[in-house]
Amino acid sequence: MRLVKLAVAIVIIALLTSANCFADDFFSLRDPSADLLTPARHQFDIEADDAYMFLVGPSTLRRRINSFPDSAISLQHDLGVSQLQLPEVLLSFWFDDVNAVQFQFRYYGIYGSKFETQPLAFGGTIISPGQKLNPGGTRWYTFGGYYERRLTPLYQNYESGLPQFLQGWDSRAKVGIEFTYNDFRINDGSPLFSQVSPFEARIRFHDKGLPIPAIGLEERHWLGYNFAFEATAQGYWINKWNSGRSEGGSTVYDSQSGFETHWRVIYASPDWRGFSPFAGFNYNYTKYTQTGSGVGNLLRVQLYGPEVGFNWSI
Repeated sequence: MRLVKLAVAIVIIALLTSANCFADDFFSLRDPSADLLTPARHQFDIEADDAYMFLVGPSTLRRRINSFPDSAISLQHDLGVSQLQLPEVLLSFWFDDVNAVQFQFRYYGIYGSKFETQPLAFGGTIISPGQKLNPGGTRWYTFGGYYERRLTPLYQNYESGLPQFLQGWDSRAKVGIEFTYNDFRINDGSPLFSQVSPFEARIRFHDKGLPIPAIGLEERHWLGYNFAFEATAQGYWINKWNSGRSEGGSTVYDSQSGFETHWRVIYASPDWRGFSPFAGFNYNYTKYTQTGSGVGNLLRVQLYGPEVGFNWSI
């Protein structure tokens, strides 16, 4: 987490330094006719936000090896996880006022601990009771690359016949590929076991995970003077795709599903030269399942919470 914060800080400092040293030339590149809803040709958008997410529903972790029994480990009740920190960075480059490419990065900062009084079957062994368990050492990131297109030009000449509340929206759709790196660990892989174990208490979901297709939709609308509303939705789903890997002598099949949505109020003043802070609400659902005759991995997490961040268009 410290490395992620440091990297984001370096990028922001570099941009601010450039803007301070070459302010006139830097901002002269921005088309004065562009605004929050209408990007300009060769515009570069930087979006960064940080969300404090709370777990809701049954968030569960499982690992089965061969026919050894496995426990449904609750992130809340067994590992003491009640919330996550979810920073996100979104970079977009507009070829013109319609077409763009986009890169997305997320980091799941997972924290908590709990004194466990029950034995837990995990990965072919037993995690002993009578110890404090936590998700320490977990490394969880997502990377996405997308093509984004504004849909507004397709219908804006026909809006006059629509009800007033359906007019003035800027619509954007995107399609691309997302990959998750998730090395989930319990006590950094080394809790106390009931017997000598050749295994660690961890699941490397990314080892057998696949890049998966994802789609998204974004809507923006002016609320009034300098304020706009933004709603986004993005998701993916695959079921039992051959991962091309094996474990225990059998093929492992990868299943993934996920959905996220953001609801924000944005402040966008022309005097701020493309810098627009926002605050809002974020919902995120993620499920990974990897199955085969010799293995069964599962992680299901459902989150919601407030977020703050900014858009910067240059």
